[in-house]
Amino acid sequence: PYSGAREICVLDPRLPARWLTERSIRGDEMLAREAMVTEVFSTAPGESVTTAARTMRDADVGFLPVLDDGEVVGVVTDRDLVVRALSEGGPDAADTPIRAVMTTGAFGVSPDDPLEAVAHQMAEHEVRRLLVLDGPRLAGVISYGHLEQRLHASGEAANEATLGVTHGA
Repeated sequence: PYSGAREICVLDPRLPARWLTERSIRGDEMLAREAMVTEVFSTAPGESVTTAARTMRDADVGFLPVLDDGEVVGVVTDRDLVVRALSEGGPDAADTPIRAVMTTGAFGVSPDDPLEAVAHQMAEHEVRRLLVLDGPRLAGVISYGHLEQRLHASGEAANEATLGVTHGA
C-alpha cells in the first residue's frame, strides 16, 4: 500500500495537472487497487427507489452501483432518485424500480490502472466516483476524495479533512 511518498506536480498539456509521486517516477506507479474501497453498498435493478434511498441513508452514501447477478449494469445516485423519480411525482414514484432511473453504460477502471489514468477518466467524464471493475464484476469504488488522500494529503489532518467525503465512496 501507500508509502507516503512525496508528491511532485508535473504539468501535462493533455491534463489540467498530473500528480506524480516519487514511486511513479521510479516506475512504481500507485494503482487504483491501492486507493479504492472494497466494502461497497449496492442495489439491484428491480429494487425500488425507496429501498435504494434507505440504503443510501443508512450507509451514508450518495452513490450505489447497480448489480444484476453480481455484474455491474449501471449506477444510481441520490440526484438520480430526485431528478428521475421523485420530481416526476405521482402516487407510485417511491415504488419506481431502479432500472427506470439508473445510469446505464457506466464506465470504470481496472484495479491495475495507475491513479493518474483514474484521474484522467474522472476529468474526461466529469465524475467524482468511478467503479473499479475486474471484468464485469465490481472490485471496488474510487472517488475523487480517495485520489486526494493518496496523492495530495500529507499528515493526519489532511487525511481527516477528506475522510468524510470518502466514507463509503
